[in-house]
Amino acid sequence: MPIKKEKNRIIFSRTFQASIEKVFDAYTKKELFEQWFHPKGASIEVYHFNAVEGGEAFFAIQAPNMTSYTVTEYQKVDKPNYIEYLDYFANSKGEKDTSMPGMQIFMNFEEQNGQTTVTSTSVFPTQEAAQQALDMGVEQGMDSTLDQLDKLLKS
Repeated sequence: MPIKKEKNRIIFSRTFQASIEKVFDAYTKKELFEQWFHPKGASIEVYHFNAVEGGEAFFAIQAPNMTSYTVTEYQKVDKPNYIEYLDYFANSKGEKDTSMPGMQIFMNFEEQNGQTTVTSTSVFPTQEAAQQALDMGVEQGMDSTLDQLDKLLKS
């Protein structure tokens, strides 16, 4: 998966052998999302999931050595082409962790010849926050997570 850091942005893209509708649904339908949105060897518990404009999600990714909680606030959902949301670390009660910077994520979905490319741009408050995410292993985590999506789309 190509990944780039441009100032306070992390940009990655991945192409899947699936229709745009099928890929978009994997991001926006709870029953699909919870099958793939975690790195290999981890699991996800979805407490709340409403991937519509103005909706929110709250979930935990459980790895062998840690649990990470996330709150997502969907700002724009334009099926099947675009999703924009705010993403925050949270505590186990679903309260935003203000000690860690949140990010704004813009996702574009484009289909050509039966393949769908997803391009995600994560915008952090500072260049340092973007670098911190890279240092925490976001690239490896996303690679592994998107491998799970690829597996789901092929099944």
